[in-house]
Amino acid sequence: MEAEVMGHGVGGQSLAPPEDPAGVLGEESLTALRGPAVRRLLALRAERRLSREHVRLAGECLGVSERTVWRWLAEASRSPRAALRPGERSGDRFEITREIRVLLAYWHGNASAVHHQLVARAQSGTHGGDGQPVHG
Repeated sequence: MEAEVMGHGVGGQSLAPPEDPAGVLGEESLTALRGPAVRRLLALRAERRLSREHVRLAGECLGVSERTVWRWLAEASRSPRAALRPGERSGDRFEITREIRVLLAYWHGNASAVHHQLVARAQSGTHGGDGQPVHG
């Protein structure tokens, strides 16, 4: 007998998504499938047919949490461009560099002290490019 489409196997028996979708498809493929999945969920929402089960299943198949899929849907509702590449990080996102890690260690995790030091460096034009704290 042939396997049926839409998550059903032989004899109409439901098939569960794989435990690790990335192991089956690979991370790159899962990332590429996010956009079509989110756009389909948005279409279901527009038709007033979107259910929590749809979102849960999409998350399971894409290897992310249900909460993540809901967040992608919210972002896509605010910005249609976000529906093209859900979950993609923006280029202006803050990143903790090696230098900042060194400063955090030096200041015993005091983010405010690290911030003050970085602001002072920016204002004076000095750089502690070696990651060493600058006393001033």
